Amino acid sequence: KQWYQRRVRGMIEDYHKPTPGGWILQNGANSGVGRAVIQLCRAQGIRTVNIIREREHAQDLKNDLIRIGGDTVFTSAERSELESFCRENTPHLAFNMVGGRDTIQLLKCLGDSSHLVTYGAMSNSPMSVPFGLQVFKDITLHSYWMTRWTGRYRGTSQESEMFGRLAEFYQSGELVPTPHCTRSFYDYRDAMDSAFSEKQLFITESTLADSRFKSD
Repeated sequence: KQWYQRRVRGMIEDYHKPTPGGWILQNGANSGVGRAVIQLCRAQGIRTVNIIREREHAQDLKNDLIRIGGDTVFTSAERSELESFCRENTPHLAFNMVGGRDTIQLLKCLGDSSHLVTYGAMSNSPMSVPFGLQVFKDITLHSYWMTRWTGRYRGTSQESEMFGRLAEFYQSGELVPTPHCTRSFYDYRDAMDSAFSEKQLFITESTLADSRFKSD
């Protein structure tokens, strides 16, 4: 879980962080990273425009993301509503977890001289970046890889400062873990069955304490 927050802290701070009251746009808003983006932005006075996949009971998920601090949430099917909102509340920084053609949606909503940070490719498709959207809007593309950041800053004051700030957010209650279910490794079938409705976390201690482990 800490990995999510470390990644988000680096992305927000390293790529043209908005001033309080500014906007960040992101897809994959229900992911662990997406939820951390919402909470860390809220704690710093930055507002978020969040995109989730179209799904059954989408409104329940929207309400949940707003509850933890999201300012507004759209499904990927609500393109016209999203673009209309961003014309009035223009973000200049976007986080792209999905990749593929969903990237176009982010680019359309960004203002001139904006920055798009890609950190995932959940669509398993090549990222689409139309010439006109990038060049005429002067959008800069970035990539973010937590392993590279860790290798660059390990043992430095920047790493210490990051962990210190994250600890402060946890202690204040402004940052909470992604909702999840903890399980023994022996419950992997149940975990697979529930994987699309709730995050699954296998715990070594739970496995060692499991009666089935002792019988093996």
